[in-house]
Amino acid sequence: MRAAPVPVYCKTGPFDDFPFDDFGAGCGGMATIEEAYAVAIDHHQAGRLDEATIIYQRILDADPEQAHASHLLGIVAGQRGRHAEAVALIGAAVARDGLNTDFLGNLGAALKAAGRYDEAIRHFARALALEPAARGVPGNLGSALAADGRIGAAVPWLGRAAALDPAQFETLLNLGIALRDAGRFDEAETALETAKSLRPDHPHPVCELAVLKLALGDFERGLALYERRWDYTGQSAAVSGKPVWRGEDIAGKIILLYYEQGLGDTLQFVRYAPLLADRGARVLLIVQPELRRLLASVRGIDHLATYDDAAGLPDFDLCCPLMSLPFAFATRIDGIPAGKPYITPPPDQVTGWAERLGWNRTGECAGKRPLRVGFVWSGNPRRHDPTSHAMDRRRSVPFALMEPLLSVPGITAVSLQVGDAAEQARTVVAAGLLTDPMAGVTDFADTAAIAAHLDLVITVDTSVAHLAAAIGRPVWMLSRSDACWRWFRGRDDSPWYPTMRLYRQESPGDWGPVMARVGHDLAAAAARDQNCAEALNRKARPG
Repeated sequence: MRAAPVPVYCKTGPFDDFPFDDFGAGCGGMATIEEAYAVAIDHHQAGRLDEATIIYQRILDADPEQAHASHLLGIVAGQRGRHAEAVALIGAAVARDGLNTDFLGNLGAALKAAGRYDEAIRHFARALALEPAARGVPGNLGSALAADGRIGAAVPWLGRAAALDPAQFETLLNLGIALRDAGRFDEAETALETAKSLRPDHPHPVCELAVLKLALGDFERGLALYERRWDYTGQSAAVSGKPVWRGEDIAGKIILLYYEQGLGDTLQFVRYAPLLADRGARVLLIVQPELRRLLASVRGIDHLATYDDAAGLPDFDLCCPLMSLPFAFATRIDGIPAGKPYITPPPDQVTGWAERLGWNRTGECAGKRPLRVGFVWSGNPRRHDPTSHAMDRRRSVPFALMEPLLSVPGITAVSLQVGDAAEQARTVVAAGLLTDPMAGVTDFADTAAIAAHLDLVITVDTSVAHLAAAIGRPVWMLSRSDACWRWFRGRDDSPWYPTMRLYRQESPGDWGPVMARVGHDLAAAAARDQNCAEALNRKARPG
């Protein structure tokens, strides 16, 4: 949102209800509303938001019909991260003057910041209908469409905005990201490189270029660029002033590894801990509480902790965030450490869950029993973060599309879904079409113990995909079209996980063809593999 000078209404005399003489002389010896606006906008543009807010509010108190004061108060609220308040204040301005394209554009920006993308898109479109050349609106419309997952519609608007202002850093950055997510990699690289040239010290385009290179399998360049993420977050990779390990000789040293991102990232990159132990290092690891019990099984970890009890860790020589380990090990796509399973569910939990659920022991041939298939259809919605929430909506599959798979002949369907999305299956659980053991799960050690008894896990791109593959279970992962870089492009297998197959969307938001392929392959697997469920690990491609 922008706080540009705005036209204001100067009364012929001073306000009767509130004197503005502290802002300078105006009509009749007191400041007019126009002069009050001038002082407030000067404060606003100089970054003195408290002073500007006081004056805008006094103007609005004295004359509640002052739409510009409400509008500008909303801009201040947005600048302070109070997006709901910004929507209410700028929305009040639009209610008073619905033809003002500044109001409409800034309301769209406030709605976008609040994660209300559909409404934002409507207000941007309305502003453009009134003023096709409205400043900044095409770029905002494009970025809102992209945030809502409508990449195909976003690219033309962002391209139009870039053509109108070829030196606009944010527009070129957003265009590059959208082109990358649309699979137009050469054009994306050009846009991102141009954005980088406009702001050479800004890490954001560097990080997006890193993701582009990694998605294409160029680890040599991509992993090096990805280390700039620390500049982007404004944090440091170092812990307690200790140096970050970059691949040098580590024999005899103590190294602290720690998570920095999500649960799936921890599960994926903890595979490097045993390799450090093989080089003669003593390995300490800080993990999320949900993973502590499970990751105690990872070979080579000497001491495991969470941030809550990290004070009890031994002293260490070096540190490294888990997601920097591929860079430190100089990993290349054809050298990803992806051999045998590197996480083992606790044996007592595996036995306990077999008894609770009445299942055969892990590894037994399925014989004539149905295939046990686990299902996850939704990730963590993270409603507090509009960007992550929108991404989760793109990766999650509506349960109505997953439900037909539960009735495929020859399978026993098991839910591994947690959170609010699990409630979507309440009816089919009650009908006996889906077994749901998750009420008894306390952490990922329990989930892993259940998954150890499954012949197959069908899941969206969430932590369970990493968990099941890391313990060696066959996984069919349903991938959105703008997939995370770690799944690369144009592949239906994963160099990270030998037992994983990828089922990719061909167009954004269209899960129909994906689910049709999965249904066909699941029915074929259930009919073909009655003799031994381990046959699902074959290298044959789906379909």
